[in-house]
Amino acid sequence: MNKTLINRIKCVQQRMDDWKVDALLITNRSDIRYLTGFVGDDSWALLRRRSAIVHVLSDSRFEGQIRKEAPQVRAVMRKASLSDELAKLTKRFKLKKIALQGDYVTLKQKQALGKAVGASRLKVVDDGMLLQRAIKSPREVRFIEEALRIQQRAYRATLKFMRPGHREFEIAAYLEYQMRKLGADKPSFPSIIAADANAAQPHAIPGPRKVRKGGIVLFDWGARLNGYCSDLTRVVALGSMSRKMREIYQIVLDAQLAAIAAIAPGVKLADLDKVARDVIQLAGYGKQFGHSLGHGIGLNIHEQPGLSSRAKGVLQPGHVVTVEPGIYLPGSGGVRIEDDVLVTRSGGRVLSRLPKTLESAII
Repeated sequence: MNKTLINRIKCVQQRMDDWKVDALLITNRSDIRYLTGFVGDDSWALLRRRSAIVHVLSDSRFEGQIRKEAPQVRAVMRKASLSDELAKLTKRFKLKKIALQGDYVTLKQKQALGKAVGASRLKVVDDGMLLQRAIKSPREVRFIEEALRIQQRAYRATLKFMRPGHREFEIAAYLEYQMRKLGADKPSFPSIIAADANAAQPHAIPGPRKVRKGGIVLFDWGARLNGYCSDLTRVVALGSMSRKMREIYQIVLDAQLAAIAAIAPGVKLADLDKVARDVIQLAGYGKQFGHSLGHGIGLNIHEQPGLSSRAKGVLQPGHVVTVEPGIYLPGSGGVRIEDDVLVTRSGGRVLSRLPKTLESAII
């Protein structure tokens, strides 16, 4: 087993001492990948407190995949339900108390597990995996940077392809094709391409609206590589940009740059959100910035930490967060600018390299 996986497992096992349990049942797919390297679905993993060996409970569809991706685990190919296979391991290892992931176990799963192993053996816990995964290793940061390189190359190719008259869904399809062509596993999420008034919807779905000369187009897209996500947003105008869009573009950019400049270890998550929000509020558009400033990225597109007015906690070295303020004017359009930033020991390092000045936004 490689050193990275060993260290991750040890961190989880240290928390097991506090929970006073013999094992943790891992049902979340991203957490299984994080601890073992196995990327399949319909599987569980059992980690015991006093053993570095992880048992992956799966089925014959994934037997070869487990051998390839996680040769260090003990694969259990189920002959009955996953709950029944867990019961066999519980008896084999004489497990008295098993922790369940509180963020993911469903009532139905808990009932089935209770029936199989005994409800008194189960303990639902806050397993701490979200906070553990929030701190990225140098290797994880490299994976995110590699995803960003693909994402940015695909975007540049798409800008060369895009012409007035192209529909939003055509541009989205071309962009995602370029990312796959360049080696991405897949997009981080369904790409958002929003022209003109549609850009006032933060999560617009690409549709038949045509981009036009003198109009704006909002791109929010990402690439997934080696399981890790990237996430950027840019707004461009074809030929020219209206005075109102130029105004809000500069305000959003100023807000984003102010927030990025404020990133440092120990900064409160809510305070960082306030830095950007204050710039937009002062300009008179506070009500038009309704979402949070950003979020962590990693194996999932939305991870800890969250950057919002309600967020608790502080930035720590190893966090990789998006910084994405926006202003949205229903019926007219909107601007959001987003970059991925690594929190370092001395501040923040922007991982993305695409230009974002007002001048660069007019193509």
